[in-house]
Amino acid sequence: MTSRHQWRPFAAAVVVTLVLVGAVAIFSVHRDGGHAASAANVQPTTTPPSPTEAPTSTSSAPTTPAPTTTTQPKPGLGLLTPPAPTPVALPGGNLAPVYSRIPTTNKVIFLGIDDGLVRDPAVTQLLADANVPFTMFLVKEPADDGTDYFRQLQQVGGTVEDHTITHPDLTKLGYAQVRNEVCGTLDDFQNLFGRRPTLFRPPYGSTNQNVQLAVASCGLKAVILWKGSTNDGRFDLQDGTQLTPGDIVLMHFRTDLLQNLERVFQVCREQGFAIARLEDYIPS
Repeated sequence: MTSRHQWRPFAAAVVVTLVLVGAVAIFSVHRDGGHAASAANVQPTTTPPSPTEAPTSTSSAPTTPAPTTTTQPKPGLGLLTPPAPTPVALPGGNLAPVYSRIPTTNKVIFLGIDDGLVRDPAVTQLLADANVPFTMFLVKEPADDGTDYFRQLQQVGGTVEDHTITHPDLTKLGYAQVRNEVCGTLDDFQNLFGRRPTLFRPPYGSTNQNVQLAVASCGLKAVILWKGSTNDGRFDLQDGTQLTPGDIVLMHFRTDLLQNLERVFQVCREQGFAIARLEDYIPS
């Protein structure tokens, strides 16, 4: 039999062992239960990128800024810079002169875009990339409706000129009506676009002495016709297939304007012609 003195150390050892085992069990339960609660209730602070997104870098290395947009031609357009202009000596008298080709030996042509009914933002971008001048012969109502668009085109090289109030055949009207159609846009365009027109293109290219007289009496300098025209990506010249210095090209604000511009640019590259500003050759 175990004596009283032998039992006491044994009992004490048993008590200590039981206390230690209980403490370990309580710690284990608390630890596992705490992790489970964390996994169930705490959301991650970041989400992985979607399949179409690149992971965000946390590097502090400097980044290169995106290039800024300029008015220089993009690589591949290959359009020539026009030479210094040679202004025309305008005749005197009360009849405005008529030009379908500007008398110059410079290898340049001129773009005249008419009406203003279709306003394609892609055209604005192409003309900005090409960095070429062009003249917009606008009818009053489309000009009023699309003022913001045509102001954007002014910023990339365009000049607004006169193309009547309602686009009639002027040769079928009396002089007073002709003069009203010619003069009636001038104050409006000066207010909208910050410049009073100096050139006039008659609708359908229809002109006569009444038109010339009205144009001059309204303070405009010349009647502008054309030697080349575009349609559905085709570029047709009245005098064959070769450009001639000073040719004026008829275009329209229509759904095919983008491809027509691209075609004219292609012909200019192939034949070594630049595109110049009409108003630089016909002084105001």
